Amino acid sequence: MIFDHPVRLHTHAKRTYRSSKHKTGLLAALLFLLLIFSNLHAQETPPLVHYSSSLFKAHNQNWQISQSSDHMIYAANSDGLLEYDGASWRLYPLPDGQIVRTVLFDETDREKRIYAGGFAEFGYWKKEADGQLKYYSLSSKANFPSLKTEEIWHILKTPDYIYFQSFAKIYRYDGKNLVEIGASGNFMFLRYVQGRLLIQLIGKGLYKLKDTKFEPVPGTESLAATIVSSILPLSNDRLLITTTKKGLFVWRNGSIKPWNIPLSQELKRNILNRAIILSQDSSLVFGTIQNGVYVFSKDGNLKYQFNKETGLQNNTVLGLTEDTRKQLWIGLDQGIDMIKMSSPIISYQTNDNPLGSTYAAAIWHEKLYVGSNKGVFVKKWLSSEPFRSVPGLEGQTWALTVFDDQLLCGHNDATYRIEENGIKKISDITGGWIIRPVVNGNDTLLLQGTYNGLHVYRKNPQKLWSYAYPVKAVLPIPIRQIETDIKGTFWLGHAYKGLFTARLTPQLDSAFQWRELKAPKKLPSEFSIEITEWKKQILIRSGHTFLQPDSKNNLRPSPDFPTEDEAFKVRIGTNGDWFKVFMNRVTFYPAGKKPANLALTLIRNNETIIPISAGYYFFCLDNGYALYNRVSDKEENEIISVPIIRKVANLRNLSETFGISGKPALPSEVRAVRIMYALPEYGQNIQFKYRLKGLTDQWSEWTSQNFVEFTNLESADYIFEIRSNLNDSSALYSFSIKPFWRETVFARILFAVLTLMLLLGLIYYQEKRLASHRSRLIEEQEEKLHQQRLSSERQIMRIQNEKLQSDIQSKSQQLSNVAINVVRKNEILEEIRDELKQVKEELGQQLPNIHYQKLLNSIERNVAGKDDWVLFEQNFDEVHEQFFKRLRQSYPSISPSELRLAACLRMNLSTKEMAPVLGISIRGVGIKRYRLRKKLGLNLEANLVQAMMDI
Repeated sequence: MIFDHPVRLHTHAKRTYRSSKHKTGLLAALLFLLLIFSNLHAQETPPLVHYSSSLFKAHNQNWQISQSSDHMIYAANSDGLLEYDGASWRLYPLPDGQIVRTVLFDETDREKRIYAGGFAEFGYWKKEADGQLKYYSLSSKANFPSLKTEEIWHILKTPDYIYFQSFAKIYRYDGKNLVEIGASGNFMFLRYVQGRLLIQLIGKGLYKLKDTKFEPVPGTESLAATIVSSILPLSNDRLLITTTKKGLFVWRNGSIKPWNIPLSQELKRNILNRAIILSQDSSLVFGTIQNGVYVFSKDGNLKYQFNKETGLQNNTVLGLTEDTRKQLWIGLDQGIDMIKMSSPIISYQTNDNPLGSTYAAAIWHEKLYVGSNKGVFVKKWLSSEPFRSVPGLEGQTWALTVFDDQLLCGHNDATYRIEENGIKKISDITGGWIIRPVVNGNDTLLLQGTYNGLHVYRKNPQKLWSYAYPVKAVLPIPIRQIETDIKGTFWLGHAYKGLFTARLTPQLDSAFQWRELKAPKKLPSEFSIEITEWKKQILIRSGHTFLQPDSKNNLRPSPDFPTEDEAFKVRIGTNGDWFKVFMNRVTFYPAGKKPANLALTLIRNNETIIPISAGYYFFCLDNGYALYNRVSDKEENEIISVPIIRKVANLRNLSETFGISGKPALPSEVRAVRIMYALPEYGQNIQFKYRLKGLTDQWSEWTSQNFVEFTNLESADYIFEIRSNLNDSSALYSFSIKPFWRETVFARILFAVLTLMLLLGLIYYQEKRLASHRSRLIEEQEEKLHQQRLSSERQIMRIQNEKLQSDIQSKSQQLSNVAINVVRKNEILEEIRDELKQVKEELGQQLPNIHYQKLLNSIERNVAGKDDWVLFEQNFDEVHEQFFKRLRQSYPSISPSELRLAACLRMNLSTKEMAPVLGISIRGVGIKRYRLRKKLGLNLEANLVQAMMDI
């Protein structure tokens, strides 16, 4: 436990102070017992954001917090210097791993520095070209022997110097040289207030430091018995002096007196450790060791209290600071918390929240009634008194509505009227989701949507709302939403699936018209239908599409809400206000003002925003509720900052980083990079989208990731563009990747020349190959032509042979005809000869011998005439290719008559056919065949005809 750490002294501290620790321990135990029995308050407070050690992955203890001009948060942590950019934490340890007790950001015309101090060490971190911090020690260059044993607890900046302070020494730094300042004893923290350097010497009052000398501040001697924790400036040259255990004092012109505010005694008991004044409204913030943070108005009235019971991670406050967005940062013994003091939102969210998830709220008789999943709770409106439950309304509550000064409660079990002294059940109908007033002439009825259809309420004779009747001809379905258009048509939303329209009778007792709109013909989806009144018209949300009915109640896309990348829902406020409800934030559109982003996450599928009064909106949350003051002058600072590039590293070697400003040229071997980015806005749900020009012009999808990786990049110029969902401003980071030698201009020219030469070589080779191919084709063509010629010649020869065969056949036919003619001629001549001889015998001398002999000789001469044979021989030689010549050459002794016989044999004539041709008898033919066989040297078995064919 470190509740007494601000007064922890060096070993040279006075014994009187060291002996007081025992008393302090007893007092702390007594305070602990008092806190156990203290009442818990139901207080609405500004949004509180936690940063636990599991998130920043360092020691629990955070001693001091500072912010840089580029909105980065730096925390003095027991493990080192913590840096937070809104997206990620990074730890920078001191050279020897000492505890960092204090941190201070300082910016000059030359550079920005983050000063820090610890045991025997102080110096500063400076951001290098690659965006990473590098430490430069100041103490190591100094030759002060005291530095070896002193621990730096505090750093203070004045217009002229930086002061590094332990509890025994002060080291003044002017940017170049260090000067050591000491006193006769130990002291507390040095403060620069109203142009004066003030400090308390332990056991004494306040002193003013002039150069290196200490001068007492008159009127502060009474502070010797206590420890001064802070000195704050007030108006009219007054000083507010806070002490650890003696309370508050106001000093002016040498006079000091206690400042007794309502909680003075409580502050004394809880050990006041830190104090600051908020710039927005001069509120006073006190951080204690025992009970967290108190926020007082400048008049001393308590505005808020933050402790472990109301959501703070830890009650021991070690450091306080206000950032540029007027947000309060709290360094705790266990973690870091941030309170959005500038937010117009205050919320009820405690660790022991009795409410649970809220669904309804109403103000009635100056009391706030809240309906939740645990029942109905009530407390005085805008007070810190605790909530108390309303007996009998335990369980799920859906609606709380005030009609004619009567508070009606739509509950899971029934519908009730809440009265000052209890509740009254007015209906047994379960699931009263929604109640809408409907004017009927001079009367007003209430139409309720429940688990099983529509039901009507009207006033009884005692002017109290009571159940009347169900609406007939309406399906018994769970109806969660009811809206009415200007024509009197009721638009009804099913709790889960379905959209319906109905026309009801004036008494609302029956529906005479009922229509169901089905998907996909009438609307995109039937699930999760939402009905809203927008500009006196009906607005339907189906899926991610907003629709509005036309004159025939057919749904058409709404011109006011085109489809966007990120889905949202619409909620209507008062006096022209309206909201866009996203999954993790709400955008408020106040009438006539700029939109504001609210870091609120409403209950999923039950996103409820209630105009609870003329000045406040009530937001239902999973754990409590939030209130938005729409008429307050307090407004959140407009987000105008743009994302920043935090780190650019080689993806293959993340320890290799590159410059984040200018236009760095990355080495040629770096073709994959990781770019880290952030937006130093805190307590916001920030998302990013990016693109890398030179690679693509398309934006990425929205992502909460704070880095992106690009691989397989080419040598080129690139522009990385990043923007957030808080505004349309983009940050640009330009870089290039150097080319490999093969990617240089010279290499490209060389490659071009080599490529050209290669192309020319290929062209030459191709030409040669084409020429060779052409020659080969020509040869092949010539060969084909030669083959075609040979084929043609063979064809011609075949045709000629066929013609010759035909001629041979013709000649053979002629020869046969000649032989036959000769045979017939001889037969005829022989017949004539025989007739002539017979005539001669018969006529005798009557036929003169001279004439008879002349005729007979003529006949004899023509029977074997030479003319016929000559013609026969000529035709035979043509047909049989000089057969006779070859026969004479082979057998010179062959006779003419044997030649004729050979010709007849070659013609394959029969013996009977050969006898007349040869002019001999058949027997004579046989004798001649024998003689020819013998002359040719053929034996009896040889075929004489075949032998003639072969010659």
